[in-house]
Formats: sequence, structure tokens, C-alpha cells
Amino acid sequence: MATGVEANIFAALSSRLSDLTLNPALPIAWPNLQFPPEGQTKPREYLEVFFLPNRTVTRTLSLGHQQHRGIFQVTVHHRDGAGMVKPLQIADQIIAHFPLGLILDQSGVRVKIYRKPYAIPQPPQNGSVTVPVTIEYETYQP
Repeated sequence: MATGVEANIFAALSSRLSDLTLNPALPIAWPNLQFPPEGQTKPREYLEVFFLPNRTVTRTLSLGHQQHRGIFQVTVHHRDGAGMVKPLQIADQIIAHFPLGLILDQSGVRVKIYRKPYAIPQPPQNGSVTVPVTIEYETYQP
């Protein structure tokens, strides 16, 4: 069980991503974990997660609740030469899996997706195409 606001936010968003069913399934490169596992070669198609919390803001004159906002970015890596349709379809499935207004609960921390996620395809580089999907979240905690 995660403790602390940021750890619970990451756990809630990661759990939601893990529940996404893609066909075929794609491995996920998680922050601060070896990818690919030792002895394996990097797959040609995979997802990569970045967790980018922003600064905490107090939204009242008293101590009140703290607003935690940030970005949970899921980047689709797809082999070069396969075109743009497939990686964009995968990005669209991620976007649909984190709809605007979605609320996730992790150990009492309610995380809300406050803006519709969006994808910005990047130019091909190092033999693959990347399509980062930006998922913006927020929560208010005492």
C-alpha cells in the first residue's frame, strides 16, 4: 500500500493504466525500473510512463486543502516504417481509458482527470515513432 499523497496519486494512475487492455498487449517501461528486464532485448513497440508532479498550491487563506496537480505521461513507442495509424490508435485507446472527469481513489486520495488527455506525435527518431499522451490530474488534500 502506498503512503503519502504523491505515492498514492502515482499508484492510482498506474493501476488504471495496468487495467488497459490492448491487442496485442504492450509491455510498460515504468519509472525507475529496468526496462527491458535483464537478458531481454528492448521490444519494438511498448509504452513508457513518466510521472511529473507539479508544485503544491494552497487554495485558501488558512491552511485549508492543498492542491496537487501534475502530468501522468504515457508515451507510445512504435517501430519506424509502420506508419502513424497504429501508434495513434494506441494513443486514442489510452486517451479513452483516462476520460475527462474520471475519479480514481487510492487509500483515500481522490485523483481527478481535469482535462481531456491529448496526444502530440513526435517526429521519427532512432528507428521509432513516439506519441506522448499527456494526462493531467489533480487532487485536494488536507
